Amino acid sequence: MINKVKAAIEKHGMLSEGATVVAAVSGGSDSMAMLFILNSIKAEYGISLIAAHVNHGIRGDSAERDELFVKEKCSEMGVECRVLRADVPSEAKKSGLGLEECGRKIRYEFFNSLGENVIIATAHNLSDRAETFLFNLTRGSTLRGLCSIPAVRGNIIRPLIGCTKDEINAFCDDNSIEYVTDETNTDVTYSRNRIRHNVISQLREINPSFEKNASRCIESLNEDEAFLSSLAGELVEKSKMRGGYSAETLLSSPAPVMKRALIMIAENEVGVTPEYRSLDNMVSLLKNGGAYQINGGVTVRVRKGILEFPSEAEGLGDVSLETEIVNIDETNNLQNFSKQDLEYFLDYDKIHGRISVRSREPGDKITLPARGCTKTLKKLFNELSVPPEKRDSFAVVSDDKGLLILEGIGVDSRAIVTKDTVRVMTVRIKR
Repeated sequence: MINKVKAAIEKHGMLSEGATVVAAVSGGSDSMAMLFILNSIKAEYGISLIAAHVNHGIRGDSAERDELFVKEKCSEMGVECRVLRADVPSEAKKSGLGLEECGRKIRYEFFNSLGENVIIATAHNLSDRAETFLFNLTRGSTLRGLCSIPAVRGNIIRPLIGCTKDEINAFCDDNSIEYVTDETNTDVTYSRNRIRHNVISQLREINPSFEKNASRCIESLNEDEAFLSSLAGELVEKSKMRGGYSAETLLSSPAPVMKRALIMIAENEVGVTPEYRSLDNMVSLLKNGGAYQINGGVTVRVRKGILEFPSEAEGLGDVSLETEIVNIDETNNLQNFSKQDLEYFLDYDKIHGRISVRSREPGDKITLPARGCTKTLKKLFNELSVPPEKRDSFAVVSDDKGLLILEGIGVDSRAIVTKDTVRVMTVRIKR
């Protein structure tokens, strides 16, 4: 079995000389076999080895037993052992994450904290890979899910990915490697355990080499996925444009490539992997425009042919006004009162009551001299292609009669400076 592990290491480039490998060790047969093998070949590959164990605070006395066992065995092997004791149920409740997801997050944060640029070795094996393949198949997974557990993902490696559970247990027996057994592994109320104990056992009766044959299928699927993903990556780059991604360019590619590109875009932009249903709705948006919330409550929108992920609405922020009133005599040039940056000029005698600054309100309207007609701010923003999430960030200056100034746009016609103006109010919007 050691040769199988070495073959996997070489095939997938798992180890590099001088690397620090953190072996995730639960105390079960898989992780103890992995630790034994990595410890026996560490000099050959020029790596340093650390064992890491996490007590999740879930299984009571059994978890305490496992922690003590791992410490003792690492001491016997001469392997440095780091242990994290965590209250995963409590952390899951605080974070709102599921128990399994929270546990995984805590584990990998711990593993990555044990050194710079560490390689994390987990004991996922060929049987796990076949189980995951079947589990994802029952969920109607895409090709990406059917690719099951990868041999390498980022800084995570799976040295036992070519070994079955039976081979691992036999290796432990042959080499007198002790291990503990998680009592929950036989509980068939868990979907994966039902697959392991009921489904795979039946498939082995059809073909004793089921797991190895499934592995060939998975490897082939991985090759196909890698090819399609490379095309999708090229499509993502090709579709990039100012403000988002071209819907037309994305739609020009075959569906398998386009959908993968959409997944990549969502993961890169907002860190969310769209579910299958969300993916279909995103394709519909590319064709018809509009907005939709994908899983995770993230809004995706196609507007004017651009796929984008609008951020949360921006508020007005901290805004104040500075004003000054000056008289105009007959010799003054009115051009001196043209609009400047964040500075506006009003006919003071046309202002009703006190002026104030605020964000837009429903029904706000403005009559811009250059346009010669009155428009609601909503319609004006639509014409100017102002994204909805930015509209509340525009300052509105108003008096008792209504809107006087729309920041960045202009002054309402009723208060503009004309040849009949006597007193001018200079208004500066300060942020």
